Amino acid sequence: MEIFTIGHSNYDVDRLIDMLRRYNINCVVDIRGTPYSKYNIQYNKETIQKTLEREGFIYIYMAKELAAKRINKVSYNDEGYSDFEKVVQEEDFINGLERLRNGCKKGYRIALLGAMQDPIRCHRAILVGRSLRDAGFKVKHILHDYSIGSQEDIEKSLLEKYYKSGYQLTLDSLNSSISEEDMIREGYRHANKEIGYRIEHIGEDRKKISGRESTTFYYYLGINF
Repeated sequence: MEIFTIGHSNYDVDRLIDMLRRYNINCVVDIRGTPYSKYNIQYNKETIQKTLEREGFIYIYMAKELAAKRINKVSYNDEGYSDFEKVVQEEDFINGLERLRNGCKKGYRIALLGAMQDPIRCHRAILVGRSLRDAGFKVKHILHDYSIGSQEDIEKSLLEKYYKSGYQLTLDSLNSSISEEDMIREGYRHANKEIGYRIEHIGEDRKKISGRESTTFYYYLGINF
């Protein structure tokens, strides 16, 4: 069972659609916690939804289940950012993965939509992609050059970024007993710290979307796989 991810970055919408069609995607699941940008207004939620549906794609918004921004404050750690190791235990998150599984079983070719071009800088890989791979999915990240990166490629990049670069992690990297699995796990934690949604920004984001759909923060379409 395979599932794709893509980051819209500042792409022209036609480019994004071309990338999706390259891999025969027919369903886009938007997992952005704040689906608005003053710089890339073509990807504001209502705009991209209309564009994709006009082009024949199914669009589903699943921030409630799969965004890095969480309703449940229990999923934020003492440092104030969403802790992905807690997020994956949330019922909403677990239900979100099950919805994706059901969609794949029904034959949908699904791509998860995030904001960042590089998946290593986006929760679609660090949170959702990792969880999907662990749940038995074959995760395929559509990259800037139209190529595919696997979740295993993400993990190699984590090792490269946080170990081979000499960056000091919380683990003692000089301890020869540390396994590659431990290093990858710690790499995920460090990436989580860099990209995890910070709880103090919730109020700011609510102000940003004032005047738009008031329930957007946790709104999702009633389309069931």
